[in-house]
Amino acid sequence: MEPLGTMVDFIKRFGTENACLKALIIQRWPDGFRCPQCECRKGYWIKKRRTFECIDCGYQASATAGTVLHRTRTKIQKWFLAIYWMASTPKAPSASELERQLGVTYKTAWIMRRKIVHALSRRDNELMLCGLVEMDEFFVGGRERGVKGRQTERKTLVAIAVDHTAKGGCRYAHLQVIPDASSQSLTAVAKKDIAPSSTVLTDGWPSYRDLAKQGYNHVPWVLETPEDASKIMPWVHIVISNFKRWVLDSFHSISAKHLQAYLDEFCYRLNRRWIRSDLFRRVLNRCLRFSTPITYAQLTAS
Repeated sequence: MEPLGTMVDFIKRFGTENACLKALIIQRWPDGFRCPQCECRKGYWIKKRRTFECIDCGYQASATAGTVLHRTRTKIQKWFLAIYWMASTPKAPSASELERQLGVTYKTAWIMRRKIVHALSRRDNELMLCGLVEMDEFFVGGRERGVKGRQTERKTLVAIAVDHTAKGGCRYAHLQVIPDASSQSLTAVAKKDIAPSSTVLTDGWPSYRDLAKQGYNHVPWVLETPEDASKIMPWVHIVISNFKRWVLDSFHSISAKHLQAYLDEFCYRLNRRWIRSDLFRRVLNRCLRFSTPITYAQLTAS
């Protein structure tokens, strides 16, 4: 699938339900139909049921079965529109905006949005950070009176790691909800996000000391004032500011229960900001080929 330049290009290519269905089938089986039951490569199309039937075992395979669109009752064209808006716009639409634009109920819009975001979650060893990496933590939540530093009762703690480009810019960023700022939690984040032998720049928090034992070149900085942090680790603080502004502009507020999903969405878009014209194809691929179905009960439980 060629990259989409504008909304006009999208309408020309996916202006009908049948056009979207054909594109979905091509994306689902780019090398031709393969039976999920017996892996036979021959089948015929049943138009009324919109499924393929394998000529060997008779298994009927829907193009949406086993994907993020599994058992959906919403038109595929509306799914394509939702994926396009989620992938192409600088500020992703909220569920309320999708409800208005797609003409569906709020619950349907919320489910569609969360299922697409589910497909954006980072896979193991994807876009590992390397070279010079800044690492820190920050809180997400409202103000608490009388609370200082890392003491909090209502806020959610998030670990952040950002690596540098060759010219000192921001390359990739990963954000992860953590239960606390202990050595165990921060080391687990580093092992998941940062390639071994990288140089990890942190503040003087004692829990970071174990990074050296894990094969990292740990460079701690003891900060005299809070303002020093933004000078020593500039990209961490820029990414944090951008995330909080993105939340305020698009959603106003988010719940701690679903915070990781919003962090995953933000990082996916940030880390692929150079290929925005190709994001629709990439997100569609993740929804159809690289993500498993997820139910409403599972979405509301996480």
